[in-house]
Amino acid sequence: MKRIITAALILSICLCLTACDSSNYSKAVKLKESSSFAEALELFEDIEDYKDSAEQASICESMISVIEKYNSAASSAKKKNSELDNAVSDAEALLSESPLALDKSLSPALETAVSDTKAAKISIPEMPLDEKEIIAVTKQIDSIDYSEVLKNLADKKVALEKSIKQYELVKAPTEAYVIECLKKVSNVVDISAVTEDNDPNGKLNKAGGYIAQVYFSSDLIDQNEIYGTTIIDKGTDCGGSIEVYANADDAIKRNDYLSAFDGSAFSSGSHTVIGTVVVRTSDELTATQQKTLENNIITALTALE
Repeated sequence: MKRIITAALILSICLCLTACDSSNYSKAVKLKESSSFAEALELFEDIEDYKDSAEQASICESMISVIEKYNSAASSAKKKNSELDNAVSDAEALLSESPLALDKSLSPALETAVSDTKAAKISIPEMPLDEKEIIAVTKQIDSIDYSEVLKNLADKKVALEKSIKQYELVKAPTEAYVIECLKKVSNVVDISAVTEDNDPNGKLNKAGGYIAQVYFSSDLIDQNEIYGTTIIDKGTDCGGSIEVYANADDAIKRNDYLSAFDGSAFSSGSHTVIGTVVVRTSDELTATQQKTLENNIITALTALE
């Protein structure tokens, strides 16, 4: 009789355990189906000998691993997108100031770089449900690389910022600054700034006129062949001059006026506008010498420390 009772108790316990395993298995399956893989894994491991719990536990472990990799890739991609957005915002902030730059082509170049950078941005895909699809999407996210467009954007921004600073150097510069710059230019020898008393054009400080006029001689020219006793007497013929205006419009008007004499007997040499400055070189120089001297002067005037 005792054996029968013991057997019955054992059977009862086994049935209870089986019922418990069945219940936990069902819960684990539901958790797995709802993508709660960590909770499901814990239950499957507790009943690893029940049905295919061991196999289901392995599936959960695999899903947990691929999800972690996806989350890591997505987090990294979000940082990359944030860096890209910040770089674009900085560039747009610079452009919104409508800055005056020495090289007018640099603002459009930066605008293009901003557009290219925006177009390169990749939206992070939502995580799929299928394991293979998660792996594929993770690889896609991991491949996101903005280094090339960001470098291009940064280079264009730096170039514009530099050009803006250079423009400030030739935006109504002082007479003293012009003289110091000319001292650094090859083939420039003597330098003389006009005053209201000896200004040959009578334009100094008058409306629309220059606010500084600095003449210079050049050792590329035989000064004995130039009429006059002083640098100011000889004028641009002995080397050239720098005319500084209060604004770019006045400088452009002056340059346009000089252009009317180009190629004629009254031509006084080359001339170009840089900021609010008109850089002039002597007609006694060859075209190559004019261009070289002009470039050297502009380089000196716009050199950043």
